Amino acid sequence: MNIFSDLASFAINIAIPQTARWLIFFAVVWIPIVIFEYAWGVWVRYVRTAWIGKQEKILLEIKLPQETIKSPLAMELVLTGLYQTGGEGTPLDRYWEGKVRPWFSLELASIDGEIHFYIWTFKSQRAIVESNIYAQYPGVEIHEVPDYTEAVFFDPEKYELAGCRFEATGPDPLPIKTYVDYGLDKDPKEEYKVDPMAPLIEFMGSLKKGHQAWVQIIVRAHTQEKTPLNNKYPDKWKEEAKELIQKVIDEAAVEDEEGNKVPNLAKLTKGAQEKIAAIERSVSKLAFDAGIRIVYIAPKDIFDKGNGGGLTGSFKQFNAPHMNGFKPEEGMSFDYKWQDWKGHKLLGRKIEHFRAYCERGYFHYPFMRKWTVLNTEELATLYHFPGSAVKTPTLKRIPSKSADAPSNLPV
Repeated sequence: MNIFSDLASFAINIAIPQTARWLIFFAVVWIPIVIFEYAWGVWVRYVRTAWIGKQEKILLEIKLPQETIKSPLAMELVLTGLYQTGGEGTPLDRYWEGKVRPWFSLELASIDGEIHFYIWTFKSQRAIVESNIYAQYPGVEIHEVPDYTEAVFFDPEKYELAGCRFEATGPDPLPIKTYVDYGLDKDPKEEYKVDPMAPLIEFMGSLKKGHQAWVQIIVRAHTQEKTPLNNKYPDKWKEEAKELIQKVIDEAAVEDEEGNKVPNLAKLTKGAQEKIAAIERSVSKLAFDAGIRIVYIAPKDIFDKGNGGGLTGSFKQFNAPHMNGFKPEEGMSFDYKWQDWKGHKLLGRKIEHFRAYCERGYFHYPFMRKWTVLNTEELATLYHFPGSAVKTPTLKRIPSKSADAPSNLPV
């Protein structure tokens, strides 16, 4: 009996490594932890999905006047007003009621070549959106309209779709090329303005009947995330900014007599100084978590693959050399045929991409994606109401300015 027992023990010792035996021994501890963590994630996802589903959402169309003489700084002030952090202040709000801070979708849509500006939001945020826009753009008109995405049913047998999400080419604290770099902060005359949105608007305005191109920038206030006990995690965006600045300074360091690296700000090149200044300016402004998504869709018989590339390429003017920019995160294609021989993966991607756009999902299940952090200056560059320097014929504007009745009318 002892021989068999010893053999069994020997076999177990050979078959089960030491690490595995420790895992088995402490299973009574780690298994409940794993189960609790999984159950906690499911619960949070459930209550948040339920709370979001109860919120009424609306789509507002902004109709522009014949002349918009404001610089993108006006839109930056609008975005500052949309920096809403309320709703998830206490653990009870976040983990029992499932509340989340509001998010907004800034949208530009070309439908048969006609361009529209939209903002999607929770109905509870409508007054905030309208008051901030009217304060900076008193000549616009804002109307609640049906959701244009509901007019399109993506039937793969009838429609073809192209699109992608964008991600930053560099660390988030590095800024993209903004309207300040284009000189629009100096508010030049209309004929001298170089609007960074002009190429995108011109392209979208060139589409023919039956073609649609949609641009979506989903934003929410960037805040320090809270722990379950309501403490705050460090702000990764600002911490990364400090690390980037320190890296630039370290690259200019010199060795002292003992061979130690010593910072030498006098050795910083002009480019290094500009990089530090750009990062400091970037993190000095309010920031938003942001996700950018584009869609080009048309019936199969008129679908033009080049339009998908043209829509993607229209974001290149926001790229700043040696700083930051945008690149497609996930396109609707595969490099090699064998990666998706029957096309099922590609079709699944297209359907999911289309649904995510229509649902305006980015920060929460089931459409949670990796987002970037953009400040108000960067967002105002990507989305603002262009002036008369952008003369795209299909950019519809209000025919005439409303005016008060003459005072000398007969009574």
